[in-house]
Amino acid sequence: MADPQTKTTVAVNAAKIGGITAVVPLLFSAIPEPWSTVVASVIVICGGIAATVPTPPVGSKWTLPYKLVSVIGLNFGWAANHLGARVNASQGPVAQVPATSQDKKS
Repeated sequence: MADPQTKTTVAVNAAKIGGITAVVPLLFSAIPEPWSTVVASVIVICGGIAATVPTPPVGSKWTLPYKLVSVIGLNFGWAANHLGARVNASQGPVAQVPATSQDKKS
């Protein structure tokens, strides 16, 4: 038998997905036809960039541009590039990525 909290989580996730699939077409229908393709392309390109480019180290000059591209690409929460950085708590803390010489330049 399924855990009650699991059923609640599934229901909440289903509601989120349902809301997103209802709102996105509604928003795109409000954009004039030639521009809806441009907006969708920008979102897809930014999402692809955010998913393939590794997160810059803390304090890097690339942190703000990366966050901007990430938000435009709807890359937040459990997005693809965040999955690799997560570890089970039993495995210890996540190793810090050393800053490259390019990031150290100001």
